[in-house]
Amino acid sequence: MASLWCKKSPDCSKIRGYILLFVIVVSLATVIGFSLWFLGNYVDSKSGPGTDPLVLRLDAFSLSNFEVSNSSFSAEWEAKLTFGNQNGGLTVTLNPFESYVFYKEREALSCASVDAMLHVPPRKQKTLQIKFDPTSCGGEQPYVEDRVMKELSEDRKSGHLSFSLKMRIDASYSMRELLGMGTQVTLNPNCSGLKVQFEGAKGEGKINGGRKCTIPLPK
Repeated sequence: MASLWCKKSPDCSKIRGYILLFVIVVSLATVIGFSLWFLGNYVDSKSGPGTDPLVLRLDAFSLSNFEVSNSSFSAEWEAKLTFGNQNGGLTVTLNPFESYVFYKEREALSCASVDAMLHVPPRKQKTLQIKFDPTSCGGEQPYVEDRVMKELSEDRKSGHLSFSLKMRIDASYSMRELLGMGTQVTLNPNCSGLKVQFEGAKGEGKINGGRKCTIPLPK
C-alpha cells in the first residue's frame, strides 16, 4: 500500500531523489578523500624527508687576506660546493640561502649569501662558487668577540686553523610525474673539520683535497 502511494506521490519521488543524490555525493566524497589520502602517502614515500636525495661535496676551500690580533680580525674565504641529486625521479630545488664559516664549530666568523634559486634535476649535479668577504650578506657579518680573536691569534702560530661550513636551506623535493607535487623541507648541511694549512707567513691557506659534507635528515 505504502509502495503504491509512493509511486503516485510527487513528494515521495522528490524524497527518493534527494536520498539518491545524497548517496552519490557521499560516495564521490569518499572516493575523492581516499584518492587524496593515497596520493599524499605516495608522494611522501617518494619525495618525503626520508628519501634523502641530496648529497653535498666540498670541492675546494681556501683562505686569503687573513689578519688577526687580540683586537682586530679580517679574512676572506672561498668555497666550491657541488650539490648532487642521487634520486632518479625527484627534482631538488634549493631556495636562496646563507652560508657561514665557523671556528671551532661554534664561533661564526663570516657570512656569504647565495641569491639565486638552484634546481638540481634527477641524477644531476650543480656546482657553486661562494665567496666570503665583508660585503657578503648585505654587509651584515657576524660579530667576532675579543676572546675569539685572541684564540685565533694564538692558534694561528701552529701554522693551521680548523673551520667548518654550515648552511640552512629551505628546499623542495618534487616529482615529474605528479606535476610538481612534492615535499617542503629545511636542510642543515655541515662541512666540518676543515683544516686550513697556511702557506708560509702569508695569510693564505687551503684544505688539501675535497670532502663529503653531511646533510642530516630533516625531521
